[in-house]
Amino acid sequence: MNVSAKVDVVMADGTPDLTPLDAGVETPEQVDVDPKPDRRIIVLAPTVRSGYMEARALGIKPVAVITPRTLDAARGIVADELMDASSLTPEDREALLPHAMPSLDTTH
Repeated sequence: MNVSAKVDVVMADGTPDLTPLDAGVETPEQVDVDPKPDRRIIVLAPTVRSGYMEARALGIKPVAVITPRTLDAARGIVADELMDASSLTPEDREALLPHAMPSLDTTH
C-alpha cells in the first residue's frame, strides 16, 4: 500500500495579534450554562414519561429512568448522580434506590 501526504504551509506577513484569546468572552457568572454539561444522571420516577418530562424541563438528558416497572433500566450504565422526580413518593424511592446504586460512579 502506498501512502502519500502533501502539506501546504502558508506564512503570513505582518505583526502578530497579541490580543488575549479570552478577550471579550463572558465569565461563567455572566453565562447561564450548566457547569457540568457532561454529567451522567439517572432519574428515579414513578413512570418513564414523567421522569423524562421532568428531566427535559430541567434541561437534563438522563442516561436512564428507573421506575417500578423498569427496574433494570440502568443495568450496565455508569452515572455520576441520581435525581428524584418531584412526583416520586418516599416509598417508591426506597424501592428504586437499590436498583440505581450499583450504577453510581464512586471513583471521582
